[in-house]
Amino acid sequence: MDMYHSGTISPAQLTEARIWLESVVVREACQRATPQEIEHLRENVRQAEEANARGDLDERAEVNLEFHRILARMTGNPVVVIVMDSLLAVLRHFVQTIGPYENSFVLPSRKRFIKLMEARDVQGAIGEMESSLKRLQRSYLSFAKEAAPVATAKVAPTTITSPPPRSRASSPRKPS
Repeated sequence: MDMYHSGTISPAQLTEARIWLESVVVREACQRATPQEIEHLRENVRQAEEANARGDLDERAEVNLEFHRILARMTGNPVVVIVMDSLLAVLRHFVQTIGPYENSFVLPSRKRFIKLMEARDVQGAIGEMESSLKRLQRSYLSFAKEAAPVATAKVAPTTITSPPPRSRASSPRKPS
């Protein structure tokens, strides 16, 4: 999060990392998914539809992020879950800075994704996720341009300086 606030992580880099991570997550989740886990994804999509219908965009965003956490948990690897959660924390902050954005394509994409996952079509599911993430990035960036500019700190170049020379009197003595 500090790197994002300091301006050293761009939205494009965030999406690139998500695509890389999600391709691994989706591959493993497709191979390991149980019927109960797939139903959990469907329930998540239903919750997102309900939040969207109520106009609760904050809840919709949280439910949509949870979809990716569910997938990460489906891998059975707690390290992947931690990495995904960290990445989503940065994404959540970015989404909150840009405000409401268009994502009407997400829920239909999720439904296609679930069907591909259920069919164990790993490459199809990875392709669907990647396509959705790239489209989301375009949506985020277009809304970020429309939103008020968010100040990000620029990291000033650091200059390494040598410590001032010590006088002989203050130098530590060598043991005799």
